Amino acid sequence: MREFLLLPHILSLSPEGLVAQGANRPAVLRRTIPLNTYAIKKWLVAACVTATAWAAPLDNGVQGAWVSPDWFLPGTRKYNEEEVRVRSRKILRQLAENGFNTVFLETMLRGYCIAPSIKDARITADMPVYPHLRWNYRSDGIKVYDTLQIFIDEAREQGIEVHAWTHMFYWKMDNPGANLAWHAAPSMWSNMMVKYLRTQADKLATQPQAAPETVRLMRDAANLLTKTTEAKDLDELLGRNHFPMEGRPLGTLLRTAMRAGADKPDFILMGNEEDPFPAPRGKVLRPIYMNPGSAEVRATLVKSVRNIVDNHPGLAGVHLDHIRYPVDGQGLPEELEVQDGTYNYYSQASETEMARYQAVHKELAQRRENLRMLVDEMRGVMGTHRSLSSAVLPVYYRERDNGRYRLGGYDFASQDWVGWKVDFVVPMLYEMNPYFIRSLLNLFQEEELKRLGQNNKIAVYPGVSQTRTARTALPEIAGWVFFDLSLSRDVKLEKKEVTEDLNFGAQ
Repeated sequence: MREFLLLPHILSLSPEGLVAQGANRPAVLRRTIPLNTYAIKKWLVAACVTATAWAAPLDNGVQGAWVSPDWFLPGTRKYNEEEVRVRSRKILRQLAENGFNTVFLETMLRGYCIAPSIKDARITADMPVYPHLRWNYRSDGIKVYDTLQIFIDEAREQGIEVHAWTHMFYWKMDNPGANLAWHAAPSMWSNMMVKYLRTQADKLATQPQAAPETVRLMRDAANLLTKTTEAKDLDELLGRNHFPMEGRPLGTLLRTAMRAGADKPDFILMGNEEDPFPAPRGKVLRPIYMNPGSAEVRATLVKSVRNIVDNHPGLAGVHLDHIRYPVDGQGLPEELEVQDGTYNYYSQASETEMARYQAVHKELAQRRENLRMLVDEMRGVMGTHRSLSSAVLPVYYRERDNGRYRLGGYDFASQDWVGWKVDFVVPMLYEMNPYFIRSLLNLFQEEELKRLGQNNKIAVYPGVSQTRTARTALPEIAGWVFFDLSLSRDVKLEKKEVTEDLNFGAQ
């Protein structure tokens, strides 16, 4: 097994974040960092997180931690302002005592948020909020004291910066019972699906070839999605209407609608009309991604992040997660014959294969452009005093085609971050060995130097899961971000599975 197969960043909780003040930090500083290790024991009720960090921060160094509200504000009950403040203060105090100077707080996930939409210091209904983190928010005319603002204010008292960790294109799993109950709330993405189903149901109702049962199912499903996105409930709705319960309810619903004559939804990535959200090879969970090529999806994300930035004084930056396409090629035209993320080899001696190879590259160029456009818009939202960062897959520049007539999962992800207007990136290196990490950092430097020149580098901070890697084997790095794989996304999912296969060789 190759080392990069150990990456767990896929489902809903991919820790990627750090702190940077501007884009001109060197990616690697050649100096020795004295590190002392601490252990963080229990962060809070039901959130046992073990982490380590060095005690004496470098000047402008990064000592970041990814923090999800699920770890200290689980959705098993509702909270009020005082409870959120007390729990936030406790976790932040423990982080500060253990040398952290930055927290990346999971703020937007699956199309809903821990903070409401706000206009003129008043709550609006535009942004869906985690159900258990809704209360009658207090406002002083300047701030609305929601979960994010409370966390920012409490962090300032501990000398910690807060960045809003925001998930872009990943929505959910099309599997009954895959997610925890409090992650089944209506969202921006389910609202798009509701609009689509109702519009298409009205269209089909006027067409004699469409069965009334199908039209009724689409309308019932739309009504259900205004209340819950739990796949189990949708599967049961299919069964009650005498449609097959196949354990992939949204895929079954869309297949049924399109067979009846409904238009293909352009805001979501689909495999094919018969199996819209296929499980990666050897897997069970079926991830659903929104379409980065949809102007509506990008505009919704920009509006949502703008709301977070404009209405939370003291926020240090925004950290983008899942800003990529799925590695399985989902959404590529069927005629390109991309079945999954395994390497597709193209013979130069075959005109047919070369034509298909060029056609895939054309699609991938558009994918890279779609992601770049979104980052450009996010850069404009940040202004000059907040940083923009992203978590990235670690070996895109090592494993991409690059003239080898071989295309695979990293090409399909299209995460060409050297072309993005970000202050820093966090390659999710986790359990890779130090030699491989160092070789990748050197590769990143070469790519940046070639394309950006000496004075326009994007800072690179490794995301690692073993503190001894940074402490003893990588003393030259300017900073790194720790993520506890023992906690990982298991908090988010009832069904435990790393859903994307990052081994793109033949099996």
